[in-house]
Amino acid sequence: IRSHQRQERILASEMAEQCLREVLDEKAAGNAAASSGVVPEMYLGVIQSWLKVKSGRSDLVHATSILNLLERLHSTDEVFMSRSAMCYIAVLDGWCRSKSRGAEIRAQEILIRMSSAVSSTNGTNGNFGVDVRHYNNVMNRIASSPKPKAGKEAERLLMSMIDKYNSGEASLLPNRNSFNTVIKAYSNAGGKHAAANAKRILELMKNPETIGLERLKLQLSPDVISFSSVMATLTSGHEAEELMAEMVELCSKNSDMRPDTVAYNTLIKVWGRSGDEIAGERSEAILNQMLDVYRDGSVDVRPDDVTYNSVIHNVANSNVPDSPHRARRLLEQMKKSYESGIIAVEPNIITYNSVLDAFAKSGRAESAKMAEELLFNIEESSDKGASDIEPDLYSYNIVINAWGSRGVATKAVHILDHLTSRSIEGRTSLTADVTTYNSVLHAWSQSSDRNAAIKALGLLEIMLKLAEGRADLNVQPNAYSFSTCINAFSKSKFPRKARQTRDLLRRMKKLSDDGQKNMRPNIYVYTAVLNACAYTFGRREEKEEALSIGLETFEELRQSGIGVNHVAYGSFIRLCRTLMQEKDARRNHF
Repeated sequence: IRSHQRQERILASEMAEQCLREVLDEKAAGNAAASSGVVPEMYLGVIQSWLKVKSGRSDLVHATSILNLLERLHSTDEVFMSRSAMCYIAVLDGWCRSKSRGAEIRAQEILIRMSSAVSSTNGTNGNFGVDVRHYNNVMNRIASSPKPKAGKEAERLLMSMIDKYNSGEASLLPNRNSFNTVIKAYSNAGGKHAAANAKRILELMKNPETIGLERLKLQLSPDVISFSSVMATLTSGHEAEELMAEMVELCSKNSDMRPDTVAYNTLIKVWGRSGDEIAGERSEAILNQMLDVYRDGSVDVRPDDVTYNSVIHNVANSNVPDSPHRARRLLEQMKKSYESGIIAVEPNIITYNSVLDAFAKSGRAESAKMAEELLFNIEESSDKGASDIEPDLYSYNIVINAWGSRGVATKAVHILDHLTSRSIEGRTSLTADVTTYNSVLHAWSQSSDRNAAIKALGLLEIMLKLAEGRADLNVQPNAYSFSTCINAFSKSKFPRKARQTRDLLRRMKKLSDDGQKNMRPNIYVYTAVLNACAYTFGRREEKEEALSIGLETFEELRQSGIGVNHVAYGSFIRLCRTLMQEKDARRNHF
């Protein structure tokens, strides 16, 4: 069982289980010695042996099957069952620790069975009892699940525990952690009612007399975890600051309420997702406030890498003209704070990427060039050994997008070629993936180059060639790759572009039919083809071909089951208006 080899632990567990079953068979056959030798500790040994295998869900299923065996053979023996608490607890803890899908459901089932077993023993032995720890563990596993109703399920368990405590089950006295776990469950589950539900639980903690727990007012009073968890559900920076102000006011009476680094980081993140135009400005102000409080001696408010990365991220998304320079200044401030010992961590690649993102999202003409320069500076410092930080793939993709958003596709291609060269030369382990190539395709779709569509098609062919025969699936094109290439043709003055986009659509459908499900054409692809048809210029026969292709594509879309939206209808109406002659009888049909 103690072996480091998983197969040996599995073998040991199988042998232990076989021994237990042989003893049980002997007991069933009337062997008196075997009958007296069967004790709960035997079951526990086998259960623990399976739990120590740690190879996945199957081990928990095995452990649960041993508990099932115990119940089936001994459920009527009150003395035996009263000594079996640890068997239930071991299986329950196993499911609570498991990250497998549906583990929270199995944990709840074991908790119910454990409670039922307690009832059946009538308190014969104090060794057996369900207490608040078991409920908290199950609620915590529910809170960690991806289920949208996790908050409701955790709250249901909490209320069940409260009802039982109020009915006389003293071991189920809820504690602060019980309530905090329910708030966490609502926070993790999200949804439009998450904040309201989390705030409601917080109010119960402030006013426990509303649920019959007036004697526990002090024990259940909220702490910094309670407030921070509620704050994490909010989408308004102003509302989050009000909650922070309440914490600061209350901490004079209760030190457990004193805001810490996690609380301030949560506040900054709320501002980040608020979409408020002052999010960057407020985030910087909060960082400065943290630094002031820390310098005054509050070590629990020491800014960390999450603090700086979040602030820089918020500044990058603030869409103000000077955001790149502010992000760069914050990066330099973080470096100096680390060197002076104010913070314990130095900037990492996430920090640098946030600054790169600030340049990429800026509307200023020189921002893409500045982003490229910063990327090359990071490379140079890494190559020379002056820094342990080296760009990741996201770094390159950001800079490619920065050039692409400005329509400078040649620069985007230069970054792709530069990355490929570094990989070939062994200076980096990174290789371009489909996101990188798609970013360059997007750059061509935004380019004013008269040959942009052809160059986009050439890049798409390279992606298909690289992925051919499963040689490099990381660059396998997807629906976005094709729709972007089609968009490039749609915006071009390329002759016969309607035919070209139709051919690309057909290639997508064939790849999808051949098993590449990510190639299934979507509404954006069909709309791009319709646009290419609608904006076809040139000779009459070319327009007639575009009209025919457009009508055929629209009918195909209608029959596809995808669903026609207002944009597709608009494109279709445009192509009919621009390509059909006034006397065309088909105008009356449509």
